This record gives sequence, structure tokens and C-alpha cells, in this order.
Amino acid sequence: MKRNELIRLLEAGEWNDIEFKEARSSVPKSAYKTVSSFANTHGGWLVFGVSQEGEEFNITGVIKPDKVQSDFLSALHADQKINHDVEIIEDRLNVDGKIVIIFQIKENTRLRKPVYLDGDIRRTYLRKGGSDYNARMPDIERLLRDATVDRWDGQAFERVDFEEALNQNSLHWYRDRFNRVNQGIDPEESDNEFLYHWGFLLKQKGEFIPTRAAVMLFGSPLAVHQLIPRPTLDLQFLGYATDEALPETRWIDRMVSEENIIQTWRQLISKYKFFMPKPFRDIDPVTLARRDAPPGFRVFREAAMNLLIHQDYGDHSRKAVIKFFRDGIQFWNPGDVFGDASRLMEPGEKEVRNPSIAMAMRRIDMCEQAGTGLRMMREEWQKLGHPAPTYKNDRSWKAFEFFIPELDKEVDMASDLMKAMFGERATESPTRLDDTVTPPVTPPVTPPVKRLLNLLNNKGDMGAKAIREALGLKDRTHVRDAYISPGLKQGLIEYTIPNKPQSRLQKYRLTEKGRSLIRKYYE
Repeated sequence: MKRNELIRLLEAGEWNDIEFKEARSSVPKSAYKTVSSFANTHGGWLVFGVSQEGEEFNITGVIKPDKVQSDFLSALHADQKINHDVEIIEDRLNVDGKIVIIFQIKENTRLRKPVYLDGDIRRTYLRKGGSDYNARMPDIERLLRDATVDRWDGQAFERVDFEEALNQNSLHWYRDRFNRVNQGIDPEESDNEFLYHWGFLLKQKGEFIPTRAAVMLFGSPLAVHQLIPRPTLDLQFLGYATDEALPETRWIDRMVSEENIIQTWRQLISKYKFFMPKPFRDIDPVTLARRDAPPGFRVFREAAMNLLIHQDYGDHSRKAVIKFFRDGIQFWNPGDVFGDASRLMEPGEKEVRNPSIAMAMRRIDMCEQAGTGLRMMREEWQKLGHPAPTYKNDRSWKAFEFFIPELDKEVDMASDLMKAMFGERATESPTRLDDTVTPPVTPPVTPPVKRLLNLLNNKGDMGAKAIREALGLKDRTHVRDAYISPGLKQGLIEYTIPNKPQSRLQKYRLTEKGRSLIRKYYE
């Protein structure tokens, strides 16, 4: 870390990837909590020699730098302090005669989590915002599930007799599409032979036993309910935008599926065809053989499939949710990126949480080949003239969120459901944008977002702290939720470092859409 970078970090303050400690002559006990939290989440920088006064951070220096550094690293290498080795890169800076010690804590791999202190797994810490939090047992269990070598979906399921475990309708639907996509497969092969050949059945003492993947894909309602005591998917159609206040009527339509993945997908497609009828008649949702698919269907299909095949089905306290807002579609998954999150946009095979389920869907061309899905969705959606979809991989909550913006440009505004969601004004021509009148088709631009647009138009690229100071506001959460996040979701502003949303060097700038809005309505 260079001197100028440290100064920028001091000005920005503590957040999810930076922690300051005074550590004048000894190592503070709280430093080890930070090591655990960084190693369990996204990694980060731990800096000794910085004191805090109110919201200001000042370099005070470490009086005994050699001793403090040696004590800290020796304690971490001791067998009893932490249960897994953590990769640490140390450095020191001399700032105006004051010594600052800097430790870069790397995120541990999934196989080396959770990282906890003093041999007590209850002393597992997670990084949330600018603080280290003691993990709850459900948090620890999620880390432990992902740390196993044997994947959840490959394990045997014996809670229901084999004769009652599978839904024949779902299995035959799958086999029909499998035979269409894969040439040279014997269509006369029995169901049990087919399932055993492709790894969905195990043989124990001469008897077939389905895997968890078989139940999740083709299971009967009885088997699915015995395997996961929560819905497979919660689908909600909402009559408001992401930046609007929650109305009295929370949703216009809703589907909660407690069935297998195949049946859930078929229900989802029926709802989607009703919701997105421009044009969508006889297309096969698997092969996409017809040319009358809505332009954004490939993007939606990939996002929905990712949600269904990559979620943590061992997490019984949370469910996957798809929300159709007026201004976009939000996909929320229990379960973060299974492997190295830094390689999400790179081509090539990646670790997946449910490899059997994922391969089953790829064999029928239901989803993109491994390592291409996120890049495809970004590129295809932008080709249609929209802002790039955004995502948030939250290591602390073990969750993944994906958002497809500007839904209103893809829907048939004359449909009854659209009239219900957008109101009868949906087919009217927009007039002008001010604080009280907004175009009915475009998500409303709130006064806070307008202030932010004017600020970026006048000042250029700005970081979060600079925005707060320019607006005269101190509450980070308020500025993020009321100003920055709505601007991002509406495509009016964008990251200067789009592939690293959490970067400490992140700034925000106007998009072409934001500049056009400024020119049209604010000049």
C-alpha cells in the first residue's frame, strides 16, 4: 500500500474491507476478531498506528513496530489462536516520522472456513459494514456446509421409499427434452437405468436410492417436503419500483412453489409468459426454437436457472425470491458464490454448490455453459439498450443478489397486469419530469436522486465520502439507500470500477441516460 492510498482510505473511513487500530505499543485483542471476519468474508486491510476521534482517523504511529508486528504474527501462527492458517501480507510505512504497520488479510477458501479463535467455533466472526460481528449458529452452519468435500446434492436420500420419491411427470418432461438435445441416446432405456446412468440413483445392497439432486429435480411433493422444509421459490409481482415506499398492497400476484425444480420452472414460465407477453406465444422455454421470444428472455432464463440450481438447499431458514418490480427484476439467493468470486466474469469451469443439479440442466441446454452465464447476461442486456445488470455477492450473509434493470422497456404496456402495476397512465405519453410529475413508464426519479445527478453533473466522478460531504450528510446508510442505490438501479449513475463494486477506490459517475436526463429536464 502506498502513502497516497493510505491517506485516501483514512479519508473514506472504516468499511467492509478496512479496519484501523491504534496499537501504540501492543496488539489489541480486537485485531484477532478482524482477522477472523476478513478471512471468512471478502478479505481486507488491517492497519496499526491509526487512532479515531469521532468520525476522524489520524495517524499516531506505532511506538514499538517490530515488537507489535512480531507479537501479532506469532500469535496467529500459534496452534491455539486460530484454527486455520490465514494468508497475510505485511508492510509498513513511514508517514511524517510515524510508523504505520499494514496487514493485508486474504479471504480463506471455502475449504478453510470458518476461521475462528481460541479453538471455539462460537468465536467465528464476520465482516458486515465497518464492524466485526460474532457469527450466529446458522451463519456457522452455512460455512460448514460449503466446506465439505462431498456436495449436498450428491448425497443419498432415504427418508421416503423409492417408489414414492419421484414425480413421473417431471421425469418424463426432462427425458423428452434430454432426447431432443442429445443425439444417440437410447429412448427406450428404462427410467431407473437412465437415472442410474447419469448419477441420480445410487445402489446400496442391490437397491436403488435417489440422490438429493434426483429429489430436487424430479421428486414427488412428499419427497421434496421431507428434504427441504421451505419453498423452492417465492415469486412476487410488485406494483411499485425499488426506490418507492412500500404501498398498502404489497404485491399484485404471487406464486410460492414447494415442488421440485422442474415443476417450479414450469410454473415460473407460465407466470412469465403472462407477465411478459410481447411477443411470447409458442416458444419452447428449453430449446428457444421459435424466433418470437421476448428479447430479454434469454437473460431472464439464465438468471432464474442460476437461482434454482445454485442456491443453498441445505439452508432451511431462508428461501429464494424473484421480485418483479416496476423498474427491474431482483433475484435473491440463499447462498453466495461457491468458489472464487473474483473470477465470476472470467471464462472457464468454476466450482458450483450443486454440480449434479447444474449438469442436469446444462444437458438439456436450460442454461449457459459453465463460466459464461454472467458475462452473457451483461452483454445481451446491454445490447438491448439497457444498463448492465448488477450483482452483489455477500459473503457475510452468504447470499447472492442479481438485478436486471429497466424492466418497463421489455413488457407489453397494454396488458391487464401492466395496467394494474403501472396504472391506467401506462399507455399515455410522458410529459415532463419534475418533483411531482413523472413519466408513467419510467421509474420515478426521487428528489434525493435528482440532487445526486446534479452533483455529479457539476463535480464529475465522486466517491461515497465525497458525495456525503458535498450533500452535507453524515449517515452512510441513508446516502447509500436513498441516493446511490436508486441511481444505480435506474441506470442513471454507474460504478467507475464495475467489476469490483466493493472496492475502496470506487467512485460513481453519470451514465449516458443520466446525462440525457440532466440535459432534458434540468438545464
